[in-house]
Amino acid sequence: MSNQDLSKIKGQTPVSIIVHGGNYISYLLAKTLLEQGSHVVIIDKYTNSSKQYFTQLKKTGKVSFIDFKGLKSFYEKIARIDYLYYMLGEKTQETTRIDSKDFLAETDYLNTSLNAANKYKAKISLITSLRLNRELSNRINNQQDGKTKPYSPLELQRYGENYAAEFVDKTKANLRIIRLGTVVGKGVSEIRDKILHKLLTDATQKHQIEIEGEGLEIHNLIHESDAIYGILKLTFSDETKGEVVSLCNKNDYTTLSLAYKLLELDVESRAIKFIERDDTSTILQDLYVPAPNAQQFGWKQNISLEESIVGQIQAYYESSDKKWEVDKTKGKREDRKQSDISNVSKTKLGLFVHSLLSPFKALSQPDKLFHSINYFKIFRTLFLSLIAFFLIYFLIAPLIGISLGGYLIYSKGSVLRESVNNLDFEKIQEHTDSISRNTLRVESNFNRIYWIFKVTNTRDTYKNLDQIVQGTKYIGEGIHDLVISLRPLGEYLKDFEPSIALDRDTQSIKEYSQYLKATDDNRYVLREGIYKMSLAQNLITSVDTRKVPNVIKDFVIEYKDLITQINNTVKPLEKVSQFIPDILGVNERQRYLILLQDNGELRSTGGWISSYGVIAIEGGQIREMFVDDIYGAQTALNLQGHSYKTPSSLLRAFKDTPYSFPLVNWDPNLDNVLLSSEQFIYDLEKGNDLDGVIVVDTVLIQKLLDKWGGVEVPGENELVTSENLYSKIFENTQGDSPSANRKSVFLTDLFDVVLKKVFSSKMDGYKEIYEIFSSSLDEKHMSFTFKNSTARGYADDNGWDGNLDSKFNSAPINIDWNWGLNKANLYIKKNHTLDIDIKDESAIEYKYQIGIQNDSTKDVYPEGEYVNYLRVYIPYNATVTGIKGFDGNKYDVYEENGYKIIGGWFNTPINETKLLEIKYRIVKDSNSTNFFLTKTDTHYEMDIDIYKQPGSKKDAYNISINYPTAWNIESSENLTRIESSINGRFELSSDKNFFISWQR
Repeated sequence: MSNQDLSKIKGQTPVSIIVHGGNYISYLLAKTLLEQGSHVVIIDKYTNSSKQYFTQLKKTGKVSFIDFKGLKSFYEKIARIDYLYYMLGEKTQETTRIDSKDFLAETDYLNTSLNAANKYKAKISLITSLRLNRELSNRINNQQDGKTKPYSPLELQRYGENYAAEFVDKTKANLRIIRLGTVVGKGVSEIRDKILHKLLTDATQKHQIEIEGEGLEIHNLIHESDAIYGILKLTFSDETKGEVVSLCNKNDYTTLSLAYKLLELDVESRAIKFIERDDTSTILQDLYVPAPNAQQFGWKQNISLEESIVGQIQAYYESSDKKWEVDKTKGKREDRKQSDISNVSKTKLGLFVHSLLSPFKALSQPDKLFHSINYFKIFRTLFLSLIAFFLIYFLIAPLIGISLGGYLIYSKGSVLRESVNNLDFEKIQEHTDSISRNTLRVESNFNRIYWIFKVTNTRDTYKNLDQIVQGTKYIGEGIHDLVISLRPLGEYLKDFEPSIALDRDTQSIKEYSQYLKATDDNRYVLREGIYKMSLAQNLITSVDTRKVPNVIKDFVIEYKDLITQINNTVKPLEKVSQFIPDILGVNERQRYLILLQDNGELRSTGGWISSYGVIAIEGGQIREMFVDDIYGAQTALNLQGHSYKTPSSLLRAFKDTPYSFPLVNWDPNLDNVLLSSEQFIYDLEKGNDLDGVIVVDTVLIQKLLDKWGGVEVPGENELVTSENLYSKIFENTQGDSPSANRKSVFLTDLFDVVLKKVFSSKMDGYKEIYEIFSSSLDEKHMSFTFKNSTARGYADDNGWDGNLDSKFNSAPINIDWNWGLNKANLYIKKNHTLDIDIKDESAIEYKYQIGIQNDSTKDVYPEGEYVNYLRVYIPYNATVTGIKGFDGNKYDVYEENGYKIIGGWFNTPINETKLLEIKYRIVKDSNSTNFFLTKTDTHYEMDIDIYKQPGSKKDAYNISINYPTAWNIESSENLTRIESSINGRFELSSDKNFFISWQR
């Protein structure tokens, strides 16, 4: 069938595509598929080798050959794909060098192939090299040689597997990664593994086999027929979807063991010679942990190792024009024992255990035991009984005690984190007591087997295991302190009865000051507990897993992760306990401002302010709550004759517009909004000062409505839900001009109902909406800050205050202000493009582009032109080298709050797209603090923090970083490396951080 007829393949004929199919393994795979009635498409470069395989396959069935040049057009024409076999391992093993052009081409082939196959819901297998994966893992684990070259087979395979895993996560494709072992068999003319190739060459052509080093390299082999059967089995099975599978014989083989196997088979060589390595890339210890073996998914090894090796030996003899009669060696093999050609030795521990157990083995032949002095039989029995006692007391019983205690500690530790999250102190106490009891049990039993480590000279192993035991003791002690210190807070949360009710403004007010004072007084106990937890983490995470027995290595790794998770959960409690009593009014009443912002009309801190609320908290209880329309508040202030100084930056934008309460969020720094709001609240007689400010937008309100199923709002004849929220907003919030008073009665009433519903909940009710608040804080649909310095620092550390911290100097910041009296932000799409060009270690050039597409179809509310005063914040010491795109090419450049600000009107009419571009340069000087490229003795390092404007959508963001070609990239987070640049594309759903490092 010709390539042009691929779109006409019959429906009952499966279509199988093999990318990189011009090799022996792919030939066997294609041949098997053809025999099963499939139409096979081979994609590869057209070479003499691939031509040979293709010619043979044409005789077997329906097969087509596509050169990589025609790959994209082929995928466009093909009408169906049932199976895709992407033989990336064949590509990565065919050469030791890959240039940047080949690397980029291969990534494009992979991307195109996976998307095309997933379009037709095909079953996809990415077949990679298990040998290369082991080599990559060992390089990473080896501190002296932990990197791969940017363009190498190892890096290509790593990229391919990572890309495939991300592809599965994003598309839920029916894809599995199959790591294929080293294929052997009579049809393999040359093994891809260089060490094994040399081994077979020496065995068939020389009088002795030469082995570099100690011959302890580990190999994973598989016979060619088992490999094909395994690939098909794993691809067809739905159980392997999303899995990474090792397809190889279950047993590992060392170079030395394979050499002995070859000598058994009576090859040319008669001895083994060990020679020193001539390179420095030796892996001191193979720590590689392979993916689950294919046997777990129903595959079985059919060809034994000996049969595989025999076939491979025949292939090497044939390639060297020699004869080897395997039948004549059969009898010799049966007569030869392993001991004839190798010495079997035991470890020190093995010898000791063997000496202990040898008397018991002798019991199977009692006539030979003390046969010459049978009258000492009684002494023999006593002796064996004594040995049995010591074995039980000093070995068997301690091992059982350690195993049981360790299991109970791990199981209780796994649920402890959840109990800490929930502040369930009864459960925490129960789990802690169990951990402490079992730790003592483990420690006692562990000390009883110290003699084993002493006899076998493995004191390092004992030291590392003892670190785990001692660290676990600290955990028990630390959590005990946490229980004591935080119990009052837990009792407060348990006993809390809200003073706000939905059906009335207030109810009986219960006092909780004693709980808060006790929490405040217990801070020193909490600090002690946190310190012990830190000691525990340091002890346990510093355990060298290479020094622990293999049988518990996985357990130790998991336990280290568990302790880190528990510590990360507990540590924030220290800071929280420092400010919780204060912000809940332990000593005096605290007053907080809450602003409702409509992000359909985006402004600096999240949107147009429609309503505000003031709550007062004292003794852990809400004592006052007031909600009002912010324009009603401004009208009252106007009637009282109050006027306010307009910020200079606002005057630049709006000229004669007077400063008012609805414009209080002009400054994007929430700390400044808090300070500015105090005067308005004071003049409204709602409080002398403010202790904090909280801003929320309509996205958060929508999420709450969706969780609750809707709420009843006064004046509305139907339930207000997440579905009809915006239609209600559109009906009730239109104004006459941006600076005039606007009606927002509906949003104020809705805001009042929502706040009452939230604050009338008991603590169990907050658990139901915790995830909503958590995700809204991360996505910046909610922000807050406080005057309490510890609370403010905690909000800042987590990025919950929305402030323009100095760390954001590393990338330009975009702040929009919708002044169009519409909800245009619901209809626009925005794309950011940031190009960073690092000239050298003291100069960086930036090019920042903002593209806005207005999908409004009519100039009628809520749609319309996006009238936007846009500000871009860059470092104050930056030199602006180019600006274009502002309306009329008019803009202001000024300094404020430690930034240089470029501001101007950047309006986008309906059905149009506009582009703004700003270029600037930063040069490091002796007094410069705003230079983000740091230099160490061995590295250049750069932290790039990208700011998301609160309330904004998940804008598209493209980043590209160019750097000097002499620099060697070491870490680039999730960015893609291409020659001397790194690139990335993502959704700006929250603030982003990228850490980049280069070797000098």
